[in-house]
Amino acid sequence: MDFAAALCLSWLAPLATAQELDAGALLKPATDTWPSYNGDYSGRRFSTLDQINAGNVNSLTLAWAFNTRGSALKATPLEVNGILYFSAPDNVWAVDARFGRMIWHYQRPSEGDKIGHRGLGMYKDWLYFTTPDAHLICLDAKEGKVRWDVELADAKLGYFSTMAPLVIRDHVITGVSGDMTDVRGI
Repeated sequence: MDFAAALCLSWLAPLATAQELDAGALLKPATDTWPSYNGDYSGRRFSTLDQINAGNVNSLTLAWAFNTRGSALKATPLEVNGILYFSAPDNVWAVDARFGRMIWHYQRPSEGDKIGHRGLGMYKDWLYFTTPDAHLICLDAKEGKVRWDVELADAKLGYFSTMAPLVIRDHVITGVSGDMTDVRGI
């Protein structure tokens, strides 16, 4: 199928909208979703899906590609109800997993080194991510709008954050790294 035909067919497909994550999905995630950094609370980062295996992996082809405009992805994406949520430092995207169409993009310029970003946490229809200048941001998962922004530590003192927040029930667990000013030899 050529690009023009694929583009025409993509307009005929129903438009996906960002969805809410059922809190129970974190305790017993379905096999067709990846609702947290580790997939579930076990931390194994293992999927029980078996449609792709050693016998058919060579037959996989590209279904779609998404341009992050220079932002390197080093994070584990979330997949909830057919929507991929992925992040890079200061950026979060919601993308229709079936057709690769962007639903929304959030960008927040921050100070600090852009050394990497490990992903997002999700609870109901809220996404959580940390920033290179040690903030915890909460976004509305349906629209990508900021709900709140909390400073975790002072970036001017060398603190930063790259980790994917962990959501347990209605609690968000995250942390900071840094304070390079007290390390000998630097």
